[in-house]
Amino acid sequence: MLRVLKSIKTGLYIIAIAIPVFLAGSIHIPGNLPFFSDINDMPLFRWLALNSSYPEKTYWIYLSIFLMAFLALNMIVCTIDDVIRRFSIKYLIQRLSPHIIHLGILTILLGHLISATAGFKKDVSLIAGEEFFLEDMVLKVEDVRFVSIKGEDQSRWRVNLKIKDDNIVRRFIIEPARPAFYRYGFYAKSAEKSGKVIIGIVDDLGAKWEVIGAIFFILGSSGLLWTRYRNEFLWSNR
Repeated sequence: MLRVLKSIKTGLYIIAIAIPVFLAGSIHIPGNLPFFSDINDMPLFRWLALNSSYPEKTYWIYLSIFLMAFLALNMIVCTIDDVIRRFSIKYLIQRLSPHIIHLGILTILLGHLISATAGFKKDVSLIAGEEFFLEDMVLKVEDVRFVSIKGEDQSRWRVNLKIKDDNIVRRFIIEPARPAFYRYGFYAKSAEKSGKVIIGIVDDLGAKWEVIGAIFFILGSSGLLWTRYRNEFLWSNR
């Protein structure tokens, strides 16, 4: 078993198997939009638990989770084995850069796993002047404004949101692609001129790990680019 996990070919086979599984998902979701409509409104494993009686529609998600877990295990074993066998101070950046990329991918997968397991996601429908209680905070939509931007055909809408946390009062302006963050993320999803808005409230516990993983990935990629540049250009000019 260890020999299989140490093989790079194993990772390639897993990816090859994962492609048709992902393709099946891309077919199932558009064909069952009402069923999958709330999949992003809660952590993934909670959604799967609520829809456990529909395996014919969710099997590809379980297969995807299994394949990604197996790929992560393969990546960990390959990385440890390669570092032990080929570690060299002289070529440190060249040797470690691919493994830093692997670490980045694994950290991103960890972030997705945390987000799928824990956290908080909820869409709240409010009208101007209405309050919503979230733990020990009080959210209030003070008003909704529609503004016209020069050069744009459609008007934009902005929500003035007040958050009261004990004796602290904070005010934010949120609009599409411009969320506010205070203990949670507050996303403006839709608004009507009647003053009704839908605000997405998100506490994504895995987001910081995904950012850390992206940083590792960039560092590892930069190391590979540097070593290739050094080997192909600097040494060739000597």
